[in-house]
Amino acid sequence: MKKKILIAVGTAVSAALLLASTPALAAPRSLPAGEGLYVFGCEDGIIDPAVGLVDVATGAVTEVVPGIEGQCFSSPAYNAVDGKIYVIDWTVGVDLAVFDPVAKTLTLIDAFDCDPYTLAIDASGNAWVWDDDTDNLRPVNLGNAVCGDGVGVVSGTDSFYGMAFAPNGTLYGANYSNGEIGTISTTTGAFAQVGSSAMPSGDNAGLTFDSSGIAWVIDEVNNSEIYSADITDYAGTKQLTGQLTSNGTEFYSEAIVVGPLSTPKLPDTGADSAAMGGIFGSALALAAAGIALVVIRRRSAA
Repeated sequence: MKKKILIAVGTAVSAALLLASTPALAAPRSLPAGEGLYVFGCEDGIIDPAVGLVDVATGAVTEVVPGIEGQCFSSPAYNAVDGKIYVIDWTVGVDLAVFDPVAKTLTLIDAFDCDPYTLAIDASGNAWVWDDDTDNLRPVNLGNAVCGDGVGVVSGTDSFYGMAFAPNGTLYGANYSNGEIGTISTTTGAFAQVGSSAMPSGDNAGLTFDSSGIAWVIDEVNNSEIYSADITDYAGTKQLTGQLTSNGTEFYSEAIVVGPLSTPKLPDTGADSAAMGGIFGSALALAAAGIALVVIRRRSAA
């Protein structure tokens, strides 16, 4: 009897030690309350949503603004001053567009007079672009897309696809050519890598921060996978959310941003009364007309 007890105790201790030595799987990282993770589509044969809201636990994308053929967006940035998200629109030329999370509208502003790959906006509403023609960091007017004089060449890179301000006011850039993430000086343009911050495939195609300071990035080569991490210890804290998908298929995107949470449109179930159906029908007709005007204007902007 004593032998059996000793064996049982030994087995229990061994199991406890084994469990203690096995690292626990990290729970999916969540966003602070009231914030949403948005992606903007880049059509690759399938017309995905122009703007979608990401489930950060799975990578599933819910449509917020419907897409059009040939659309492609990059480097959206949230402006805390007016509550809107500005984005580079590659659909026709290189244009500046704005997404309103409350009205759920996407509107063209104007064509850039420089060649930006990335856009970032600080807490005061000051906007910056990385100009691919000159490799310079340049201020930009969000009202008319006019770029100011460059502050300096962003050193150590030839291809920024993501750029964003952290909550502490530091500007970070994601280097597509080698996967590095680092700080960018808004006075000199100098780039400094942050620790071991390279992505698994070396292809960062988007960068944004939530209000807690967690960085969210798109790994464009690995099927638009979403990662999140503490930017000061990227290699040690990164977590995979998953591949972006829309309606069960891959959602290709190079553009990601955290902004105020928007409630996606719900499908019509037919359960509403005829009167309510008439009201919603009129509202949808007006919304469709508004979208059509935006599309027509965008397509004629070239």
